[in-house]
Amino acid sequence: MRLRLYFLALVLALLSTRAGQAQAPPAGFTSTVVSSGWDEAVGLTFTKTGDKMFVWERPGRVWVVVGGQRQLVLDISPEVGGWDDHGLLGFALDPNFDSNGFMYLLYVVDRHYLLNFGTPAYSATANDYNSATIGRLTRYTATPAGTGYTVNQASRRILLGATKSTGIASTSGGHVVGSLVFGTDGTLLVSTGDGAHWAPDLGSFNETYYAEALADGILSQKENVGALRSQLVDCLNGKILRLDPATGQGIPSNPFYDAAAPDAPRSKVWTMGTRTPFRMSLRLGTGSTDPTAANPGAIYLGMVGGSNWEEIAVIDRPRVNLGWPLFEGLTPNNDFINANVFNRDALNPLFNTGGCTQQFFYFRNLIKAATPSGTATFTNPCDNTKTIPASIPTFVHTRPIIDWGHGAGPSRTGTFSGSTPTTANIGAAGSPVSGPQFGGNSATGGVFYPYNDFPAPFSNAYFFGDYVGGWIRSLTVNSANQPSAVANFVNSNVVPVAFAVSPAETGLFYVNFYPSEIRKISFGTSNVPPVAVISADNTFGPGPLSVQFTGSGSSNPGGGSLSYRWDFGDGTPTSSAVNPAHTFFPPSSAPIQYTVTLTVTNSQGLSHQATRSISVNNTPPQVTITSPAAGTRYPLTGNTTYELR
Repeated sequence: MRLRLYFLALVLALLSTRAGQAQAPPAGFTSTVVSSGWDEAVGLTFTKTGDKMFVWERPGRVWVVVGGQRQLVLDISPEVGGWDDHGLLGFALDPNFDSNGFMYLLYVVDRHYLLNFGTPAYSATANDYNSATIGRLTRYTATPAGTGYTVNQASRRILLGATKSTGIASTSGGHVVGSLVFGTDGTLLVSTGDGAHWAPDLGSFNETYYAEALADGILSQKENVGALRSQLVDCLNGKILRLDPATGQGIPSNPFYDAAAPDAPRSKVWTMGTRTPFRMSLRLGTGSTDPTAANPGAIYLGMVGGSNWEEIAVIDRPRVNLGWPLFEGLTPNNDFINANVFNRDALNPLFNTGGCTQQFFYFRNLIKAATPSGTATFTNPCDNTKTIPASIPTFVHTRPIIDWGHGAGPSRTGTFSGSTPTTANIGAAGSPVSGPQFGGNSATGGVFYPYNDFPAPFSNAYFFGDYVGGWIRSLTVNSANQPSAVANFVNSNVVPVAFAVSPAETGLFYVNFYPSEIRKISFGTSNVPPVAVISADNTFGPGPLSVQFTGSGSSNPGGGSLSYRWDFGDGTPTSSAVNPAHTFFPPSSAPIQYTVTLTVTNSQGLSHQATRSISVNNTPPQVTITSPAAGTRYPLTGNTTYELR
């Protein structure tokens, strides 16, 4: 089910039922808020040392969090189209970020920006939503500055989508961009959606912006096939792309790479058949470091489904076809499986011979249901004694390792009866996967937990969630990526949109969409760090300035006492008081800012810092808004533009 039609109802329901409720993991685990008050945070990641956490927000901002304090790194919100399911959804740090500073951003472009940036018609405050546009991949270079970073805008490089015709096509309100993940081999993996409508879209669908996209060159005629773009090899939609992070071009070991056209869509395709591959991650310890080996590692992908099924899929080789839209989850999709839509890249060599009237193969002619061997024979629909030429790509459906039905379920895994693909309910007698039955409506792919401090069945498990279902579960798999067990973890009151683990500390991190916060789930108490909180009765004024600080709001989730260390930032001795008073004596009458740092440490030696700025000889300006006037109303039937004063 699409995300966007749930969004308003979900948020309203959350406001009334989830706000303030516990997001409770199993007994023995602790769930703590790491950082809160975000503007639609949708992802997080860590530097290699784990001392810095990057968080990105859907409207188009990237932040770094150090010692509990956030600093803005980059704001591209004027360029980002943050409407319906769109926005800045994907972000990654280069494997060599500490030395090169490269950051990669994947987002949908505001159509106004796409068409007008660099011209007199462009306005940074204007938006053009609900229109045809593209997904784009850019790279920026960050330079360390204090505890944070600065970004030189001149370092910007567009790797995908430099023009209207080279981006990831968007003709509706979702299903365009997803995640960025670096493979073990250093290649950059990019997940993309079909760019189509949530309803069955076979092309020229009147509830999409296809005509606008065709007129703009965002879509080519052969790509005007709606969700079936996911089955068109020479198209960026509905794929996992594998790119050279330096150039954005395809990798020579990609399955459809064309040495004469390394920038062509087909050269960039690693796997295909995705609808909304919102979140994916790499299974650590898999893959080769050699890009020529065509083995970046095993990718675990959470795919948001259409009408019936959500899924977790594994991509552990090139040329995998997850089947969308001809298949959804483990089974055929009745909205598409019998559709006679031409693949205009697949010319039928028998056309106009022997009475054959089918000029091109239909998409359904080129993919078959899963087989135990992963192979099948593809005969020409005009003559079943002849096979489809090997020059035309054909596929056998790669099924997800588990799926779950909308609403109450069921949850299933794939089996075979002889050579016929079948399904088994998770936990049923004879099922290869044990565990509870469950349902949901919006899969959030997760991460493997790499540490040994979680007890069975959660140790070294894969954690995933459902945004609408409001839960987190774990999945146990073997070294061949075959599932064996699902376990409940957090059963309600969560809205997970991303998961991560830190290289510096144990615990499972996740982004909760509402309220917008970063949370961490830890086992036991000894490995849970404290949380430093500073408050002050005064933060500005003429000097000398006396300030009463309060640190008693700090907490230790693991229990026990805390020690306090206050650094007032003015060269005076530190204080170990819980709630110290301090007077700042500025060297002159000029404005000056002091950064006060509180470090709290628990009995296990784990620490956390918080900072607060004190401005002496300075007073903040007063802001008066004259337009729009208080109480101004606006219609809900269209966009409204105000000149802000």
